[in-house]
Amino acid sequence: MSENDLVKKLPVSVVRFGMGKEIQLYNDELVVTGQEEGQETRVQLDTIKQLILVPGDPNPGKLVLMADLDDDTTVILSEGMSNARDFRALLPQLQALHPHIQLDPPDMEEQLRQALNTRRAWSLTCYGTFLLVCALLVLLYFAVAFIGAHVHF
Repeated sequence: MSENDLVKKLPVSVVRFGMGKEIQLYNDELVVTGQEEGQETRVQLDTIKQLILVPGDPNPGKLVLMADLDDDTTVILSEGMSNARDFRALLPQLQALHPHIQLDPPDMEEQLRQALNTRRAWSLTCYGTFLLVCALLVLLYFAVAFIGAHVHF
């Protein structure tokens, strides 16, 4: 492939996560770029039997994406992927291009949707708790100020 072909070749979908990390889906391959310049993993879509998505070890919110290949090897494509929303949008495009690729878990798109909803609910709970504590502290301050202004010793 010449440089002109590489320039003209546009990705079907791009998932950005972290600093300088992204997953690029092309018509014939999946490319994962790393932080360092020139660090990338290219896997032909025809050679992928199964895509595996598992939670990260120390932080389950950072996902690990692996690919089982035709030659019975498993390649870790990305560790620490945190952009579940864009990755979820990439899955239907991947299935449309190559329906033979199996997903593990089989309902990966649904599980990512549930994870996004859980993360959103957890964030709302944290923000709500913080605001409630702040409101209670302000009320406590006003109660102490009111009592201190009206009671003379």
